[in-house]
Amino acid sequence: MSCSTGGGHNSAAHAVEQELIKRGHEVDFLDPYDLVDKKVSEGVGNAYIKLVQTSPKVFGSVYFLGEVFSKIPVKSPVYFANIGVAHRMRDFLRENKYDGIIMSHIYPAEMITRLKHHKEELPPTFYIATDYTCIPFTAETDCDYYCVPGEDAIEPFTSRGIPIEKIKPYGIPVSEGFDTSGLSRESQKALEEACLSSDMRHILLIGGSIGAGNVGLAVKILSGYIKEFNKKVDEGIIKSRKLHAIVICGKNEKLYKKLSHKKMPYTTVLRQTDSLSSYIKSCDIVISKPGGLSSTEVAVAKVPLIHISPIPGCETFNVRYFEARGMSIYVKNLRKDLASAITALLKPENRRKMLRSQEESINDRARNEWCDFIESVSGGEL
Repeated sequence: MSCSTGGGHNSAAHAVEQELIKRGHEVDFLDPYDLVDKKVSEGVGNAYIKLVQTSPKVFGSVYFLGEVFSKIPVKSPVYFANIGVAHRMRDFLRENKYDGIIMSHIYPAEMITRLKHHKEELPPTFYIATDYTCIPFTAETDCDYYCVPGEDAIEPFTSRGIPIEKIKPYGIPVSEGFDTSGLSRESQKALEEACLSSDMRHILLIGGSIGAGNVGLAVKILSGYIKEFNKKVDEGIIKSRKLHAIVICGKNEKLYKKLSHKKMPYTTVLRQTDSLSSYIKSCDIVISKPGGLSSTEVAVAKVPLIHISPIPGCETFNVRYFEARGMSIYVKNLRKDLASAITALLKPENRRKMLRSQEESINDRARNEWCDFIESVSGGEL
């Protein structure tokens, strides 16, 4: 189960779903708000998207209030808001006998907790954290197991009251398409799938599935950088393949229309794509806001990463986690520092160093290990 408040939760859920299906299990994917009405599900997702696209600071304030509320020993408004859906989930689960329930979002975890506390008989329940911190209200959930990003992410969860015996530090699961599988990152297959030329070096700029962050300014700076870089290549000042930028706007149609009407040489602007893994693996650098899932996807694909424009809240913790371990460069001031960050990551020695850090810090087998554990808890026969 997941909810559409940002694409990361759904992506993590689908990664596990696909792996379990590959192993021969039957899997149903559910947004619990669909049990009420499809329009309710869409409304919840759209409200979140609109908020973070237009007022990220307001979202940060809401997140901060959640942090404060989590320290009060009473159930939160988020918990009570989900009670109305919990009874529908109860009926759904009674009609459909499952051997395990996997959640990559706090909302269904709150609903499951409500059912547990009302003595509803449930199969093993698994919660997947998709950020590098323990988000507000996690402490009031009661799942059987919690999958966290790694060993050094255990403490934020135990400090919130999650029993350590319930915590499994396997990492954040990502889809199979991001696996390097021993192949060269710039494999011809990935280039062909992404329709990119092997005669150029590619830089990917993304604002997550919702196109959030200061993408417009980043595109302006990136386009200017590429123009100057390619001019120096033509003049023989720089010995390199030319640069090309790909900008993926996600669900931000306003951003897409704005950028697609601009004349920017060596720049391709796209809406959403089903080939994100191919674009990422075909690029020399990815520039992105620090979503937990998207950052993990880049690290698993072993591509140098520049973080920009975190949405206040959990993404603030994500960027600290990555920067502290040398897995990304965090550019706080786009006008001042984005160009120098790109220059740094075009240098082979800096690229190698960052890729080593990603390999050492991120478990690229999280999806497999998590599914191994789910099978073991369910007796191997889900």
